[in-house]
Amino acid sequence: MTPIGNDSGPSGDRGRDPGGDHSGNQCGPNGPSLSPADHDRKRHERDLVYPVLSRRAGGLSVGINLNPGRECNWACAYCEVDGLVRGTPGPVDIEKLSEELDEVLLEARTGRWDTEDGPRGAAAVRDISIAGDGEPTLSPVLAEAIDAVAGARARHGLTDTCDLVIITNGSRVHRPEVLAALGAFGGHGGKLWFKLDVCTPVDAEFMNGAPFVRDRVLENLKTAAAAAPTWIQSMALAIDGRGPSEAAVEHVKSILVNANAAGADLQGVLLYGLARPSHQPGADRLSALDPKELAKVAQALRASGLPVSAFV
Repeated sequence: MTPIGNDSGPSGDRGRDPGGDHSGNQCGPNGPSLSPADHDRKRHERDLVYPVLSRRAGGLSVGINLNPGRECNWACAYCEVDGLVRGTPGPVDIEKLSEELDEVLLEARTGRWDTEDGPRGAAAVRDISIAGDGEPTLSPVLAEAIDAVAGARARHGLTDTCDLVIITNGSRVHRPEVLAALGAFGGHGGKLWFKLDVCTPVDAEFMNGAPFVRDRVLENLKTAAAAAPTWIQSMALAIDGRGPSEAAVEHVKSILVNANAAGADLQGVLLYGLARPSHQPGADRLSALDPKELAKVAQALRASGLPVSAFV
């Protein structure tokens, strides 16, 4: 895991370099190995909660999976979820989610997920992230899950050291039930990571499996940022051996500038490269950018006026 140009984002907020070389598997004394290159949920013992090493979180991230059936309304070309389906998830058992989260956080406290070069025990938990195997805002129990996660963080004494994050494609933040849940999430001090990948509107159909509607994206960015502090999470990769075009980078920069001009008050950009294999059609067309090329994209996006953190 190698950060380049790391000047902002949640990792920077914690005053700690999210880097170090985590390219190899790492593990605590009693647990399976964790690696930023492997977020396979199937290796872990639970259905709804899973620990991963996250480049962007800068260490141990405890994931919450509200889509165990792998349902999503997008189909991103680089998605690592095997068996992704278009659809809406049913409700997960919130009591079970809470129990599993308590177990993982207790394991963190006892050092099960410690890494050789990271903080130990409870301090190793950098965030609790509602993400999982599909778009989390599709879940009919998003609000209940947010309350459960915030409660667990407080019970385990992590309120001052552990972020709450929702990773979203941002397509549903305008819906009343989602907006109400995100408002409560912001009240708990939660942060949103809103997807805006480095591609042109034309390429978005392949990159995200969904059309890019500029006005809706701008409005949703403003809505999201009003509910909770919002970062842009942006994938940059090569398609058929070609990295993002100048037009793609300018497109993203334009969205950032216009969103902030409209009052979105975005916090920054988390730019990241391809680190894990895709399980989607067309995966063989994708490859990771050279770190220098990713750094060039980051530098270009800084012209938007936003701080940019880049992660290989």
